[in-house]
Amino acid sequence: MLTPVTQSQWTRRTADHLLQRAGFGGSPSTRETFYQLGLQQGIEAAVDSLVEPSENWDQHPWPEWSTEIDPNGELGPSTGERRYDIVRWYMNMLRNGQPLAGKILKFLVDHFAVNHDASRGEARFMNTLRFFDMLRKHAAGKEEGYGSFDTLLNHVSWSESMIWTLDMYESKANNINENFGRELLELFTLGVNGGYTEDDVGAAAEAFTGRKTYRHQSPVPDSYQWDPKYLAPEGMPRGAAYQNENQQDLLPKVMLGQSKTPGGSRITTGDDILAVIFADIECAKHLTWKLWRYFVSSNPDAVLIEDLATRFRDEHKYEIRPLLREIFLSQEFYDASVIGGQIKDAADSVITFFNALEFDLTPPRATYNLLEQLNYNPIYPPNISGWAEPESEGNEWMSSGALLFRINLPSVWIQQNRNVLNDSRSRDEIFAMPPVDFEKLAPPELRDLDNFPMLIAKLTDRFMPLVPLRKSQVRILYDQYKKSSQRIDDDEALKELLVLVLALPQNQMQ
Repeated sequence: MLTPVTQSQWTRRTADHLLQRAGFGGSPSTRETFYQLGLQQGIEAAVDSLVEPSENWDQHPWPEWSTEIDPNGELGPSTGERRYDIVRWYMNMLRNGQPLAGKILKFLVDHFAVNHDASRGEARFMNTLRFFDMLRKHAAGKEEGYGSFDTLLNHVSWSESMIWTLDMYESKANNINENFGRELLELFTLGVNGGYTEDDVGAAAEAFTGRKTYRHQSPVPDSYQWDPKYLAPEGMPRGAAYQNENQQDLLPKVMLGQSKTPGGSRITTGDDILAVIFADIECAKHLTWKLWRYFVSSNPDAVLIEDLATRFRDEHKYEIRPLLREIFLSQEFYDASVIGGQIKDAADSVITFFNALEFDLTPPRATYNLLEQLNYNPIYPPNISGWAEPESEGNEWMSSGALLFRINLPSVWIQQNRNVLNDSRSRDEIFAMPPVDFEKLAPPELRDLDNFPMLIAKLTDRFMPLVPLRKSQVRILYDQYKKSSQRIDDDEALKELLVLVLALPQNQMQ
């Protein structure tokens, strides 16, 4: 069982920790407001302000080209521009949406990794947008029917992007493709050691046969019988996945040793398979384990996970936010080993930097370029497993090249170092952005060498409040700042100092 957190544990440090893990940090004023909320109204009020669904869809419209399809299916902008727009739209959800919704969305994009180019032709742009938008609705948990993992997986199984990514469109009763059935068990629900067999993989694959998509952009035929949960948002061009009954395997199946669903009916369809899987405690344990590793720490206690998994399945009915609320109100979440103990992934690194800098995201092409150089492109995951964790093999976004780029990236805005980006048009986009307000970051009166302790405290509090600097680091920074102040003016010395601060290992932690 989790141990409830006490009000006495609410400090600026724990408030910052919660904002980092349940969102992407924030400006000093945002952090102070959040701290005061928990101080005056209690920790539960602060947690509920993050957990309770609150999202205004109108503030985050799809790219304009998504509503301007002509009769021939043309989308207007170039292929590259549409890719840039999709990635920028996704990053905008993280930067400007409800914080916890953005954090869960990023988790879901990793958990259900789809390849943009798996869907062929012009349809792939709308397929990817619809897939991300569907994940966003579940991440927000605002609309009825959205927010639970079992319903989410049902929607994923009917999404055009997943049908193409895992070759479900090829799978039919007399020619089974096992890709989706295998990943359904291994990655999406039970985990590698989740107790399933090769026969279970085969049964799952058979159950999801005959799923097809309309591959063009224009509206599907009027004869198609729409299920409301698969519709795109009002006014958006509609795509569709449908069941080809002539290619569907409807023979009785055995799944995880069960011949019937929890409701007592025979197991024949994909929905039946999902019902059996989600009734199995191994599914709840695997998903709870992944959520704990993502939001808390990489080595959860097995007994604790089993207890939380039972509650996740039986009490929360696989709704994500109630489980997270329990975690955010536990002492385990605020343990000293947890705070500041997680390496930021590439998206966390970018979004928390812009939030702390109080700066808007870069334009679409530049956003796409900098994420590519960080080895994080949300529409092109490295494989169906998503992005490797920092300590895992195959991790590309913490490779030496990507890490060097991550360290140098702040200099693009701090020192106008445009050459960090390897694309001239991206550099031009950033050059057109407004300059950083350095007086807000460090008022002139703090830049005097005698005020260095207050200056470094202000900078580190803004950008890395959770992991304190070592005395040796402060001493080196002071020496460098002293040398800089003797050869260049205060503004340039401040910029050099800030770039050095942001290059410290502490800035990579949350």
